[in-house]
Amino acid sequence: MTATRMGRGATLAAAAALWAFLASLLWRTKAPHALRLPHLSPGLLLGPHALRSAERYERLLDLLWVAGTLATLAALVAMVVRAPRLARRIGLGRVNTGIVVGVVTLAVVWAASLPFAVTAAWWERRHGILLQSYGAILASSWGALLGNVLATFVLLAVALGLAQRLGGRWWLAAAPLVVGLAVLVQLLAPYLLSIGTKPLRAEPLAGEVRALEQREGADRSGVRVDPVHDRTTSANAFSVGLGPSRRVIFWDTLLDGRFTRGEVRFVAAHELAHVARNHILKGLAWFALIAIPILAAVAFVTGRRGGLRNPATVPLALLTIAAAQLALLPLTNALSRRYESEADWVALGATRDPGAARGLFAGFSRTSLQDPTSPGWAHVLLDDHPTPLQRVEMAAAWKARNR
Repeated sequence: MTATRMGRGATLAAAAALWAFLASLLWRTKAPHALRLPHLSPGLLLGPHALRSAERYERLLDLLWVAGTLATLAALVAMVVRAPRLARRIGLGRVNTGIVVGVVTLAVVWAASLPFAVTAAWWERRHGILLQSYGAILASSWGALLGNVLATFVLLAVALGLAQRLGGRWWLAAAPLVVGLAVLVQLLAPYLLSIGTKPLRAEPLAGEVRALEQREGADRSGVRVDPVHDRTTSANAFSVGLGPSRRVIFWDTLLDGRFTRGEVRFVAAHELAHVARNHILKGLAWFALIAIPILAAVAFVTGRRGGLRNPATVPLALLTIAAAQLALLPLTNALSRRYESEADWVALGATRDPGAARGLFAGFSRTSLQDPTSPGWAHVLLDDHPTPLQRVEMAAAWKARNR
């Protein structure tokens, strides 16, 4: 073995050890590691008829996801085959040609996956979850495509430009730029998402939320209400942003009387726990840990066909990214479920109201047709939250510990 190979092996080993160490730090949560959950029946959340409806509703959505994913991969493979001929026809220089090939690839993928997205929207409309017209649904899908095109344009311009200068090592320079862009998006996105929202003013709930902010160490989180009642009957809330831009956004469907004040208060405590436990910042750290090896894999795979200096390899790069993301879904969903569980545990401690938690998750199952349990494969690949039943079981476990 040459000294060069030994040096590379040592570098890879050191990088892997550092990756594992950082991942172990990010994996830690405040929720008990050896918490034993009681085994409860799904019938505690929904009656037999409603339970069958929720199972049937989510199973079709799961199957549509599988079909849409396969269609996406097939479209990417087709573009990998056709890209050399397409790139020769464009002839705008390596960088510009690569960007055009990437945009065409995104359009083909969008067209291939659109029938499944429309079918999913039809299924949601049929069950009264989605209220938008098909015109609005298509306009939203078109807007998402334009957003993806813009993001891909920027990323391809960066990656292809670096590849022209650095060759196969382009990913070393691209990785910090990609992570920096992700941080910038998290800083700026809350301002866009807040357009059309209003501050939470309803008393006494607003006062209770302010008290929760102080108790959980999430002061000045900017809780706002988004009027979505004309688009969906589903209820939701989420936290977003970093530093001065962090805020919690409630959908107004959460405040339409279907949920008690205690249940809404638990939602607020859960979202403020995300803020207090720095889950968005940790998510960005995980993004960096995952994005760097994916970019290295892209450089390795495309390197066999000339690297990103060859614009015809752009679809292969996108296929590599899509395949890597699919392979990593069990990990990324497990991470998300872990942080969601921590937020539930912190919220239980802040509200000391496991009954509200149980009512909330039963309400989510009832109003949004969430299946209290999921098949194993769907839970691993699709669930970024614990199932409603698991969340109720955690509330029961917390109650048993804090009698």
